[in-house]
Amino acid sequence: MKIPKIKIKKMTLDENISIIKWAYFENNDTLNAHKYVVEYFEEIASINQNLSPEEVNQIIEKVVTNNYIKYESKIKNEIERYNSLWEEYNDKYFESLSTYLNIKWPDNIDEIVATVGLIPVFPRDLDKHSFSMSTELEDWKLIEVCAHETLHILWFEKWKQLYPETSKKEYNSPYLVWQYSEMVTDPILNNKPFSNIFDFIEHSYDSFYTILDNGEKVMDKLRNIYSKNISIEEKIKFGFEYINKVLNK
Repeated sequence: MKIPKIKIKKMTLDENISIIKWAYFENNDTLNAHKYVVEYFEEIASINQNLSPEEVNQIIEKVVTNNYIKYESKIKNEIERYNSLWEEYNDKYFESLSTYLNIKWPDNIDEIVATVGLIPVFPRDLDKHSFSMSTELEDWKLIEVCAHETLHILWFEKWKQLYPETSKKEYNSPYLVWQYSEMVTDPILNNKPFSNIFDFIEHSYDSFYTILDNGEKVMDKLRNIYSKNISIEEKIKFGFEYINKVLNK
């Protein structure tokens, strides 16, 4: 079976600045990107709210550049640690994920690039088969992030087979297709075969666990669907029909 490898590399300074700028101006309540970025950089938290976007961007560029240079050796050390940690799981997980989703890894996905920088949020790029993450992740968290983000990459390849009419923009926030893809990481990664591979407990966005359906947690009902002895195609279909019905009442 052909499977890709995650290659963990250093984020460029320009990439790091771009992510922080995006996060600062992001106003999606589910993502909470702005909240995380002002908690991550003290200098950015103190930006005067009366400044123009151009002035804010100049401050962000200066803050990120100074920190990137200051912690560049730390980023390199973390990359070595991360690559060493993930190596143990790569083949076993990707083989199991392919079997679980009943889809082969596409021939054009030989390498999944994970860039490391000074960021509080972890964006992904499905077209480039890449994602980003921060330094100072605990061992279990590094493994969880790699499993979570790469699940999305193969999940959407499967989605294309089942729902070819879906527009690519719906793969991202705030669309329902994106929301569903984030919700299912819990029932998938917390159950076999993945619970036999990993030690972490997968947890999606906090806001998903407060959604109720007739007094019952929607996430619990979604877990029940994914625990049934039915095909993965049926699980995906029934789960999406349920989420669509509940969230579009």
